Amino acid sequence: MRSETPVRLGEVGQLPVVLGPVEAGRMLGLGRTTTYRLLRQGAFPVPALRVGWSWRIPTAGILAHLGLPVPSTSGEGCSGCGARSNHGMEGES
Repeated sequence: MRSETPVRLGEVGQLPVVLGPVEAGRMLGLGRTTTYRLLRQGAFPVPALRVGWSWRIPTAGILAHLGLPVPSTSGEGCSGCGARSNHGMEGES
């Protein structure tokens, strides 16, 4: 994703689970400086996680804020938990 172009709807399904501040801000129509200012102030419009010196913003939070559906998992495993298809097979040998 290039920071000067808007996110296209077709790109949503290809987004990673978490985004960096620049990509998250871009999805919300915010510039880099504004994004970092809001993060520092604790006023970013979606939940953000501080990991060491870095910020990580869950993609699901951004999509929910925008009113977009969160892409589902492939359907394998339990109902939408995202686990692999062998989830729940711990006791089987």
